[in-house]
Amino acid sequence: MSLRNFHVDANVSDADLLKKAKALYSNLLGSFHQAAANGHFSFGGITLHDRDLNRVHSIVTEIDSRRLFYACGEDESPKYAMQSLYEARKAIAQESKGVWANPSCEVLVQELIATLAEHCTKAEKLTEAGGDIWSPERVKFMMVLTEMRLKTWLIVAALKRKLGSVIQPRNLPADLLNLVAAGEV
Repeated sequence: MSLRNFHVDANVSDADLLKKAKALYSNLLGSFHQAAANGHFSFGGITLHDRDLNRVHSIVTEIDSRRLFYACGEDESPKYAMQSLYEARKAIAQESKGVWANPSCEVLVQELIATLAEHCTKAEKLTEAGGDIWSPERVKFMMVLTEMRLKTWLIVAALKRKLGSVIQPRNLPADLLNLVAAGEV
């Protein structure tokens, strides 16, 4: 929404005005977060720099860009799925290093790392067994990955709820985002 489209006429209800104001507020807040994340926002002699926003954005982008986290199915090759999981874990662990200004973001990222580690261990045990695509071990492997995806996206939804429009994952299931937004998870 641009400011030039923000006008008032006699037929506009309070609800319409609130809706327009909310959209304007969201845009301003998103711009503020972006400026603070990159260290381009100063208030008097204080310059705000929020590395946490950049970290979370990088972590969410890592998840959002990997097929492992958004596409599941019978074509999932355990070898390549595990390779992708190892790479994602390594990249997320690298981003999470250092001191966090925002403890709640740090806790969510730690939970994400623990979730990936837990499911990685479970999946490793099942990939050793091998089997064809419909073998019980392969079906269990797909179920472990499905559970990992669900938990991962719930954490991403919690980060999105916390940080708002700073992160925009394309593959975040809308149902999970709605559950988190409603406080049902």
